[in-house]
Amino acid sequence: MSRVDFYILPENSGRDRFVCSVANKAWQQGHNVYIHTASRETAIKLDDLLWTYQDISFIPHTLLGQSDPIDAPVVIGWQDQVPDNCTVIINLTEDIPTSTERFARIVEIVAGSDAERGMARNHYRTYRDGGHEMHSHTVKGDHV
Repeated sequence: MSRVDFYILPENSGRDRFVCSVANKAWQQGHNVYIHTASRETAIKLDDLLWTYQDISFIPHTLLGQSDPIDAPVVIGWQDQVPDNCTVIINLTEDIPTSTERFARIVEIVAGSDAERGMARNHYRTYRDGGHEMHSHTVKGDHV
C-alpha cells in the first residue's frame, strides 16, 4: 500500500506555495511528481507559480498534455489521465483519484478552512480503511 502524508497548514493559509515546496522536495529526492488539481485554471496557476517559486532555482515541470510527461519530473494535471512515470501524487481535489494505489506516496495538503479540514478527515478515513500507511504533519506558520 501507499504511504499517505497529510500536511495540515495553519488556519487561513493558502496552499499554493506549500505545494511548490513539497513538489520541489520530492523532485530533489529523485521522485517524479504528479500534481492533481480540480481544474485547468488551477493547473495553469500552479504552472505559473512553479516558474517563479524560487528566484535562484527552477523546478522542471509541464502541464499534462503540453509535452511528454517523461520529459519533466513534475507534471500538473486536472483530468483522470495520470502520467505513468510518477511515484508521488499531490492531490488537490475534493475527491481521491481512482489511480492512487499505483503511487508510492500520496500527499494531501490541508489548508486552514473548516471545509477543507472536513474534506481531509473524509480522505483520511478512506485511505486508512484502504490499508494505507498514514502520516500527519502539522506545518508551522514559518514553513508555509
